[in-house]
Amino acid sequence: MRGRVLVVHDDILSEQEFKEQNKLFVDAAKKLNITLDFVSNVQLYTYIDNNSVKCHETFGTYNYAIFFDKDFHLAKNLEMLGVKVVNNSRAIDICENKAYLYQTLAEHKINIPKTVIFPSMTKFNRQKAILFLNNAIDDLGLPVVVKEWYGDYGENVYLCRTREQLYDCVEKLQGDELLLQEFVVESSGTDIRFFVIKNKVVAAYRRRNTSGDFRSNLFHGGSMDKYIPTYVDEQIAIGATKAVGCDFAIVDILKSINGPVVCEVNTSASVNHFYEACGVNIPLLLFKSIK
Repeated sequence: MRGRVLVVHDDILSEQEFKEQNKLFVDAAKKLNITLDFVSNVQLYTYIDNNSVKCHETFGTYNYAIFFDKDFHLAKNLEMLGVKVVNNSRAIDICENKAYLYQTLAEHKINIPKTVIFPSMTKFNRQKAILFLNNAIDDLGLPVVVKEWYGDYGENVYLCRTREQLYDCVEKLQGDELLLQEFVVESSGTDIRFFVIKNKVVAAYRRRNTSGDFRSNLFHGGSMDKYIPTYVDEQIAIGATKAVGCDFAIVDILKSINGPVVCEVNTSASVNHFYEACGVNIPLLLFKSIK
């Protein structure tokens, strides 16, 4: 296999994260005689002029671009410039917007936590919001997880244990682009992360947070260990990936008393974590899977 590949990464990566992820990509590319170019979403400048997208760079020499960033507008601009982008901009858009994500998963019969999308309010009104939130509590119970539609690393996610905490949380956020979910208590601080490529689970690890935080993210003190997925795990992870239209995806699953439920689907994550936990070079598998 020979070719030239563009890797688009998130500018917020720390220098250490970039070096670790970069090394895995470079090692994989050497094995397959691929020439790599790395660029962050901030470094890649595109603009719209009348009815077309333009850029000071040329992309005709690239076989494709692996998009390891969540900037779906940039991905769309690259597609309009004629670049084959993996994952495509529509899949990134679905995964980036959590409300859109859960609607899409439900539409494809993928198990998710019970979810309520908070209505858009031009001007926040606490009393009207409380009426809506009381209905949500009746359906979801307490505690309730509040999520902003956009956010990474477990940020913008809140656990409200009482009605007043929920009212105050929603008011503080002004009810802006929020959703409410049932709290899967049996998975508190724990989830399983799967990497799916072309309808196959290639690696998985369990995240656990023993600090008391309900979030399992490594950023909030979680740890990870290799996980051997069951057939049911694999099928729900693969199904979620297909539902959002991804060529590859990182699927987070919670184990509930009613079976596994999809917590999130991401189009980018630290591939070095899968290497550390599972010994799997994700970039090598990605390059091999893309024709």
